[in-house]
Amino acid sequence: MKGCYWFFVDNIKIKKGESPEILLLAALPMTHKGQKVEIKKIYPDPIEIVEDRLSGNRIVIWQQSNLKERKGFYFYYDFEVSVSEVKSNIDPKKIERYDQKTRGYKRYTKSEPWIEITDGIKKKAKKIISSETNPYYQAKKIFDWVVKNMTYQYPDIKERGATQSFKKRKGDCGEFSVVFCALCRSIGIPARTVTCVWFVGSGHQWAEILLPPYGWVPVDTTTAQLLMPHCNILSEEEIKKFMETCKIPVKDPDYLFGNLYPNRLIVSIGNNIKVNSKKLEIKRKFRFLQPGGYTCYPPSIEFKGIIADVVGGGFYLFGDNCNDLKNARDKAQRVLAGQYLEKGLLKKAEKGLKKKLEDNKKNAVTWLQMGQVYMKTKRYDKAIESFTNAISGKAGSIKHVIEALAHNLLGNCYDIKGERKLAIEQYNKVLNRNINFQGAVDHAKKYLKKPFKIIERKKR
Repeated sequence: MKGCYWFFVDNIKIKKGESPEILLLAALPMTHKGQKVEIKKIYPDPIEIVEDRLSGNRIVIWQQSNLKERKGFYFYYDFEVSVSEVKSNIDPKKIERYDQKTRGYKRYTKSEPWIEITDGIKKKAKKIISSETNPYYQAKKIFDWVVKNMTYQYPDIKERGATQSFKKRKGDCGEFSVVFCALCRSIGIPARTVTCVWFVGSGHQWAEILLPPYGWVPVDTTTAQLLMPHCNILSEEEIKKFMETCKIPVKDPDYLFGNLYPNRLIVSIGNNIKVNSKKLEIKRKFRFLQPGGYTCYPPSIEFKGIIADVVGGGFYLFGDNCNDLKNARDKAQRVLAGQYLEKGLLKKAEKGLKKKLEDNKKNAVTWLQMGQVYMKTKRYDKAIESFTNAISGKAGSIKHVIEALAHNLLGNCYDIKGERKLAIEQYNKVLNRNINFQGAVDHAKKYLKKPFKIIERKKR
């Protein structure tokens, strides 16, 4: 299959008297178990490609300074990828002892940011495995515990990490994975995360454990939870469609312990990925890369000599037309719509969001953003309609987050229109859900006490 990663930068405005520059880092998809990749072209020519032999990560570094008279710029790399199902076929009796002196063992059994090995995690891991001594069965017991005891809830960035997610027993795919890894590491099983993008959809993360002589074995606790009986994260129809899209062969949670479906692209491995560029003499460390730009933490794009309302975003395209510039520009308009909204570029935001709604009229996230455009342009009735559509729309596993934000914004709109009773109803719905993503609960409590009002900025 052909693939291409694009990153577009728009609304470039150069500061007077300064030399503009864009520094962008992105992970190149690598050959890995169940995946073979050949990079074809990188544009523009990179300053450097940094490799980590231990993890297999390869990071492309772009530095672009030829930006005069340009309002926008783009970067890309295209590649060919062949994927296959991973089936481990492990015989637990043949598991070999770990060589604890190796660099890999030391790297993937240590405590680190987001995969912290706390006293609580150590205690829980020992309780989970009980008297079991075989690493395969130990890891399986931990897998079962995470699948049964963690609740899917999309976290704010400040709430990420095994320490917090373990205490709350809540998190998204990344948090399920780091909790699993921390529990495994605490008893001496090397474990690490794997970050991917779907061929259809956004991104995902699972874990790998090292079981010699079988090597690194995939473990996807979040997807396993989707396949549990009576799972309420997605509807049966949505789960069936998800399985078909990813080519998951059986609705069996245990399939995800040791096996992996084919329809995904692995882009990076591990957390706290270090990038040391000898040519630029810079050092960076990322909690994760998916594969770069703003889809990582911290962001791997930096601007110099450019006014702050610049926008940028990256995405993958797959198929025969993936490297067509016109096709990529059209996609970029949709991808950048949310950033246009954040920067107050409302006409561009509205244009991109309308295109997204043409593609999918039930997308709750798009309706939420469209409602914000209407609200900022004082079209409150349209905003109310959009936020209502967001609540009734589809957003998969982040639906609860979208609902909380939409109810608050509906309350704000009703307050502006002087319909206080309706506003209070919306704020109370946020409290009943108790989802404090981006301070949603705090926001609702604030405006239950005092109606929301628009603060007009004085013109200078």
